Amino acid sequence: MLLAVLSDTHDLLPAIDRAVSEILRRDISIVLHAGDIISPFSLKRFKNLSSKMYIVYGNNDGERVLLSRLAEELNIILRSSPLVIRKEGYKIVLMHGLEGKEETEEYAFSIAKSGQYDLIVYGHTHEAKFAREGDTLIVNPGEVCGYLTGKKTLAFINLAERTGEIVEL
Repeated sequence: MLLAVLSDTHDLLPAIDRAVSEILRRDISIVLHAGDIISPFSLKRFKNLSSKMYIVYGNNDGERVLLSRLAEELNIILRSSPLVIRKEGYKIVLMHGLEGKEETEEYAFSIAKSGQYDLIVYGHTHEAKFAREGDTLIVNPGEVCGYLTGKKTLAFINLAERTGEIVEL
């Protein structure tokens, strides 16, 4: 199963469009967004994706009522964090984050240590990261917006092989 993973798009439309183009170039089963889309007009940019998309709210997503309505129209699953996804025999946790970087990573890694999940995806810190805890892959795709690190990134994951790559836009 091939996944596209992104986070922290923060309304930067040109970067969102580049991310969508990069996703469309690949044979992706699922798209995961770890929060902070921000506005409904940004969510609309994902309408051309043919892959099933799952999104969790981030701490900066303000217009939740309109985001929720639009997600339903676009057949996108949009929920509060954490979201547990069961797909093709895999168990995935999709979350945004907690207070700061330390708390967010501690939470993600503690879930991974349970050994119950194949993949833990988190955002919020804006820092791209791949790690492994036993058989569980832990991924932060970084930030599509590039506001904090200066790098606009997303991740692609082969869940069967527990491998992936960070791609800079």
